Amino acid sequence: MELGEKLFGSRWFKEQVEKEVKKDSLPSSERFGQLIGVVATLIVIAFFAIHQTRPTGFFTDDFRALEAALLYTVLVFGLFPMLARFITGRRNEARLLDAIDMVIFLVAGLYLLIVFPFDFSHFAEPLPRSLEFLLDWISATLAKWVIGIGIVASAFFSIYTFALHASVRKRLMSVGAVPQKAEQ
Repeated sequence: MELGEKLFGSRWFKEQVEKEVKKDSLPSSERFGQLIGVVATLIVIAFFAIHQTRPTGFFTDDFRALEAALLYTVLVFGLFPMLARFITGRRNEARLLDAIDMVIFLVAGLYLLIVFPFDFSHFAEPLPRSLEFLLDWISATLAKWVIGIGIVASAFFSIYTFALHASVRKRLMSVGAVPQKAEQ
């Protein structure tokens, strides 16, 4: 019995696996979209790096090495699934990285939500004054809600994504779409 069937045991999950098998190959437009995601993530990393290297006030005194490591690990590791999809042109090849990324977010997000070393009244400061309105409306309360929802979602979807990866991989191997590893 497949891992996905054990965890989800439903016809719906089997249908999801079949849909994912059929659309495992990414069209070139979606592969290009992965690069856009990489660029956007690099901009976000640079935005937080500006906060950290300049006295913007966004990071509070509670933002130390551990908090920085957790924040940047989430951001940097988030690049790997996109790069894997871009390089391989396959969705399922990156799905395991997606699941790991969600677990990393779960741990880091929970810790950062508890400590919350951010002052959102300064969030827009790296932007030019004329563009600060784009981020000024984001409050600490909204940020906490978004992080909290992300934590709950990542708790479920990390398991679902891992199960989907395993089931899709098994199905792709059965139809010869994924080379099987040589037995040792």
